[in-house]
Amino acid sequence: MIFKAWDSDQNKLLSLPETGMGYQIIDAKWLSKSYKNRFVVYNSELVVDLDSQFSEFKRKIITEGYSTILSKVDKLPIETSSISLVPRSQITEVRILTESKKKEKGRHSAGKGAVDNPKEVADGKELFVRLSAYENDKRIDFTHAKLKPGTYTTTNADYYVCVITSDDPIDRYALPNDETIKWAFYIQPKENDILQRGIVQPAFDYDGGGIEIFFEYGTADKTYLEKRPYGK
Repeated sequence: MIFKAWDSDQNKLLSLPETGMGYQIIDAKWLSKSYKNRFVVYNSELVVDLDSQFSEFKRKIITEGYSTILSKVDKLPIETSSISLVPRSQITEVRILTESKKKEKGRHSAGKGAVDNPKEVADGKELFVRLSAYENDKRIDFTHAKLKPGTYTTTNADYYVCVITSDDPIDRYALPNDETIKWAFYIQPKENDILQRGIVQPAFDYDGGGIEIFFEYGTADKTYLEKRPYGK
């Protein structure tokens, strides 16, 4: 099933870190029931059952369109207090990145995901890019021009390689929604901002191998620079 999150659930989801760029994997308890279900959440508002019909649900979203689906689905009947983030270790897959992808697409193998690597301080000069299918990306605080805590990006350098090699960003960054990436949001953290740098691990039948950056504490005000169409 596909649902829309209640406002209270959206606020709870935004208080939790992402699982990867643009999505969260959560467990949550149904109202009036004793058990939990696992869901994929897109942009903190569209919620999809992560079950045997997940691929079918993804196709439906692509066919009908995100906004159309969001406008007609029911609200998700879960207990807000029961929402918990699923550890990334539970969704990572064992896949071998081909030599052709490493060579032709500039992808990386081995290494750890960003959250498993040490924190470092931004130099105040490096650019990062958040790729999204959604123009109203909820992980960006447009009022204060910054990233919210628990948000993923990639580096501008890795995004550039993705574009010039005509790589598939869905596969490169192992994204579970299959929707076309339409937007690139540019971020330039300040020197006091903290980040973690790593390699996207295989998941959802995708190889990963791109570079991911995790901002546990978000970024300072006025670090969000601009939005551009993907590839422009």
